[in-house]
Amino acid sequence: MEQSVLDSSSQGVDLAQLALLSAMMAGAVAGAVSGWLSKRNIGLALCTFMIGIMGGLLIGTGMGRWFYVASNGADAVVTAGVCSLCSASVAGLAGAIPTALLIPSLVIFITLRHVRNRPPRVKTGLQAAVAGVITGTLTAIALLLV
Repeated sequence: MEQSVLDSSSQGVDLAQLALLSAMMAGAVAGAVSGWLSKRNIGLALCTFMIGIMGGLLIGTGMGRWFYVASNGADAVVTAGVCSLCSASVAGLAGAIPTALLIPSLVIFITLRHVRNRPPRVKTGLQAAVAGVITGTLTAIALLLV
């Protein structure tokens, strides 16, 4: 039986899947932003968008299992609504922060090695990471409230 983020039987939200989805969104946005800011090339931005999704899938799965799966294999579930906003925000940040830091770092390390007129690495990386963290957190909150 396939389980979605919003469990219809108990109106609860699985925090491990919430961390996974926020990590995927953060990776996609952070990858696309860092690819675009590195070379101003739409093809590179699309490639780094896909790399960000795949990296977010790996990182989000790990973070969700590490933080939100008990030793007996049960997932942590909170009720959907405004009352569980704090738990959903923390789950979103747990997936979004590592992804939004690792994906732009990897993209910038690979792409800016061969660029003549390089943009500043730290500035590019921080802009992409901030965009990824904001997107991942907003995704977690939006999935909780919908």
